[in-house]
Amino acid sequence: MGFGCRQVRRYSVLIAAILVNICLGGIYAWSIFVPELVKHYGYNTTQTQIVFGTIICLLTFTMLFTGRLENILGPRLMIVICGLLIFTSYTAAGHSGTNFITLWLGYGVITGIAIGFAYVCVLAVIMRWFENRKGFACGMVVAGYGFGAVILSFISQMFLNRGWDVMSIFKIIGIIFGIVILICAIIIKNPAGYSSKTVTVTIKYRHIIRRPRFYILAITTGLGTFPGLMILGNLKPIAISFGYKSSIAVLAISLIAIGNTIGRIAGGAMHDRFKASTIKTILIMVSLSSLLLLAGDMTGWFVFLAVIMFAGISYGGMIVNIPSQVADEYGHENFGMIYPVVILVHGITALFAAPIGGYIYDKYDTYRPAILIAGGIGLICLTCFSLVYRRERVTK
Repeated sequence: MGFGCRQVRRYSVLIAAILVNICLGGIYAWSIFVPELVKHYGYNTTQTQIVFGTIICLLTFTMLFTGRLENILGPRLMIVICGLLIFTSYTAAGHSGTNFITLWLGYGVITGIAIGFAYVCVLAVIMRWFENRKGFACGMVVAGYGFGAVILSFISQMFLNRGWDVMSIFKIIGIIFGIVILICAIIIKNPAGYSSKTVTVTIKYRHIIRRPRFYILAITTGLGTFPGLMILGNLKPIAISFGYKSSIAVLAISLIAIGNTIGRIAGGAMHDRFKASTIKTILIMVSLSSLLLLAGDMTGWFVFLAVIMFAGISYGGMIVNIPSQVADEYGHENFGMIYPVVILVHGITALFAAPIGGYIYDKYDTYRPAILIAGGIGLICLTCFSLVYRRERVTK
């Protein structure tokens, strides 16, 4: 393959990867549908947040297996499976009506598994095509994941404003996303001559579990992402409960998605200059500041939107900081063994974070107690990380 043909080929793969991630990132627009499901189909807010938490949990759980599976099946088949599952999930959700189990299985379980099949696979393929520009390529793909929520929230709200039923919107999304992902699967493949290499692992699980640092790293991963998960799943009802119009709520969803993207890209860039542990401390403090402002009496919608965007930045930065911290602590050769276990704690946290916010709103008709709880959890995270994890590193 000539140089010019290879350039065209790899940028075609990059565009296809971005489109796939735009479809996958639509999950972060979930809260746009929450008020409609509560108002017209009799769900309570807690149930809607169980669906969102299930997505995050299962995508992290699926990632435990998809890395090895991609080496067996290849990226194209992995993305085909993702596309078929995405179509199935949204279609099932569109036929759920008032049946919570169908909604949970469709939008929650199947969507989570679908994203787990494609997310890491797409990033891995892109890094193989752009070996000398990994930061640029991965940043573009991650940006697609973030902007998926921006696009889906605006389009969905436009249809809702025109009187479309939320179930019909689910069906349309399933068809469009399914077709886009399947077309992209035709384009995405490994570069010519690529072969998976066996990496020699230099550490064993039994050695890891004897060290308190591993548990602190895993626990602070869960505690640190708790506030962001709670806000992401409940954002539109949070905005409405604060007295803002639907248009402000949609803008908030877009800004937290943009913040999520900025946090991931900036967090990755900062890792080249600062230690992952230092970055994590800063991100936890940003998250705490955002929660304190949310819990207080804000002066207007502009401040609300700014706070939401910073909450998105801290969450996105925290997510991208996890692999950096694992690599710093255990080495790149052990990354594939440790990272899936640590990120799984983030997924388990999702099962509780958003539903707790929804439950408190159902019970007290306000989100402020939930925001204060998230702030308390963030403070515990900062204390554990600063006083235990970092101190042990100094004395090691």
